[in-house]
Amino acid sequence: MVTVDRCELRGMAQPLVVTVLFNRHLPGEHGLLRLRVGKVARQVQPGHFVQLICDPRLTLPRPFSVMDADPEQGSVDIFYRVVGEGTRIMASWKGGEELRVLMPLGRPFVWPEEKKNILLIAGGAGIAPVHFLARRLVERGQSAVLVWGIETEAPLMTIAARLDGFPLDVAFVESAEALAALDAVGVSSRLASMTPMAGRFHGYVTDLAEHYLERSSEALRRRTELYACGPTVMLRAVARLAERFGLSGQVSLEERMACGFGVCAACVVPVRQESGVGWSYRKICTEGPVFSLADIAWESG
Repeated sequence: MVTVDRCELRGMAQPLVVTVLFNRHLPGEHGLLRLRVGKVARQVQPGHFVQLICDPRLTLPRPFSVMDADPEQGSVDIFYRVVGEGTRIMASWKGGEELRVLMPLGRPFVWPEEKKNILLIAGGAGIAPVHFLARRLVERGQSAVLVWGIETEAPLMTIAARLDGFPLDVAFVESAEALAALDAVGVSSRLASMTPMAGRFHGYVTDLAEHYLERSSEALRRRTELYACGPTVMLRAVARLAERFGLSGQVSLEERMACGFGVCAACVVPVRQESGVGWSYRKICTEGPVFSLADIAWESG
């Protein structure tokens, strides 16, 4: 068995030593980890991910999409859910501790070439890169709305938020859960869950996205692009949604990764050939995790 330390000795990568600024425990076994990374924060864009070395005794680092980056403060935020040994170790970290991380990794989202209406779709922990993207889109003068599917108690602060951007029957006028940080910068958001919960759309998040598109004006739909991150089954539904409404977009794929920079070829996805005939595999860690929605051969999975 090859340990992380031995991988480093083989020249695969040199980890960056960073400091924990805080590690907040959130509802639903989630956490928000803020790391001081210095000047590297200036390089981080929505869609980039990191490989956290949780413990030298674990064989592999753990990949996480970046939820936010502050170039001025030299920090990045990592949103996570405790699901195994690595994340249980993460949940124990305290402010002031030093960690090792490989970053920034992967290819980030590509900015729209012109002003568009951006519909952001997230599933579970897939909220991280989508949340980051929403904030940066607003800074660039883009309009955006976000829908998030999550089955647990909302792990991020929620409020009854703005209605602009949503048709009224999607807005849940009297009471709606929404993401406070995004509301503060002008991004309307709504939550969905399969379990009936007050203030949430009852159904899949892609059902909520479909509801939004059906009730939007034709002019708004024509200039809408989809950006999404979440489980593969959700992304397949997003692809069907895009096909139905004739929309383009980008997706950030979630996948277990070993090295994180293309050496092991453990994380691959089928991508259509440029000729339009057949497909071939691409590495998510180096050629993604962000891909054009139309390029992925969803039918091969």
